[in-house]
Amino acid sequence: MPDRLAVLRERIAELGLDAIVITHPSNRYYLTGYTGDDIPPNESGGHVIVTADRAVLVTSTVNSEQARQQASGFEVFDRVYGLTEADATLLTEMGVRRVGFEDKAILYQDHRTLTERLGDGVELVPVGTLVDDMRVIKTSDEITKIARAIEVTDRAFEQVAATIQAGDRERDIAWRLESAMRELGASGPSFPTIVASGPNAALPHHEPGDRQIQPGEPIVIDMGARVDGYCADLTRTVWVGEPDSRLREIYPIVLRALEAAEAGLRAGITGREGDALARDVIEQAGYGEAFGHSLGHGVGVRVHEGPALSKRNEEPLPAGSVVTIEPGIYIPGWGGVRIEDVGVLEDKGIRILTRAAKRSID
Repeated sequence: MPDRLAVLRERIAELGLDAIVITHPSNRYYLTGYTGDDIPPNESGGHVIVTADRAVLVTSTVNSEQARQQASGFEVFDRVYGLTEADATLLTEMGVRRVGFEDKAILYQDHRTLTERLGDGVELVPVGTLVDDMRVIKTSDEITKIARAIEVTDRAFEQVAATIQAGDRERDIAWRLESAMRELGASGPSFPTIVASGPNAALPHHEPGDRQIQPGEPIVIDMGARVDGYCADLTRTVWVGEPDSRLREIYPIVLRALEAAEAGLRAGITGREGDALARDVIEQAGYGEAFGHSLGHGVGVRVHEGPALSKRNEEPLPAGSVVTIEPGIYIPGWGGVRIEDVGVLEDKGIRILTRAAKRSID
């Protein structure tokens, strides 16, 4: 990933840093292409150290051959003890004095180890979301990979949605969706698949269980494939048989909110303005308090990354970012409706990548 390394080196130079330690797994993958396993919060597949003239992937002998194959342009350092002890050993050998660290992605114990091992002669400098911010604007190659993940997701959804019947269990539908994604080329899901039926559809992050599908109720399906290291995100609300009266009322409101957002989104408006495009529709329909989350988020090597389509984000949305648009209405005791597409923000609008069919209520 030479271009990404060049950009990172420019940014750490601007901050007056001699080196940076990357501990965030997604940032490690973004910079190196190495797919070593991590088990949060305290089992890491490796760290990365970057200076003006060296790029080192620190890992264990279990992963070192994989790292050498995947991380082109990186030295691979086999740790003997802990990763952070190895980091400190390398940084000491390099003779650095100001070292950046990812303060949002480091354990307290690891920071303490670096502090103790490096001593008073080395200053540890928090860099916040430095590398995360690099990931916001996608290259054409990244967009192609995301589009492929979306294609796999769309096809898996349409295959399985057509087979859902009353009496099916949520967990069984979720398994069929994940199996279909893998059969179509995904390395796995980009997040745990959600199938939320009836009252469970009022829970945006419901975990599928043994509840059986009933005719006429909302079924919120939220799913995404991971392909070539990049994520997709798709939500559709479906039903079996004839939709009940509340679903007939709420579903068109959410669909109008989605369509309004997709008609008005473009690069340059703020995240708050983007969020308002859909929120205003839902508020005018009298359901403003039932839309409790933001309109959307970025998608890339993680399914949730920048930028945020949120009423708290006053920053302009950059061209080239890939974002979700996912308005929803949630009614405790009854259920909910959420519909979600993914698109690329461009100067004149948003180019929608999602192709999965949406239901309509006549």
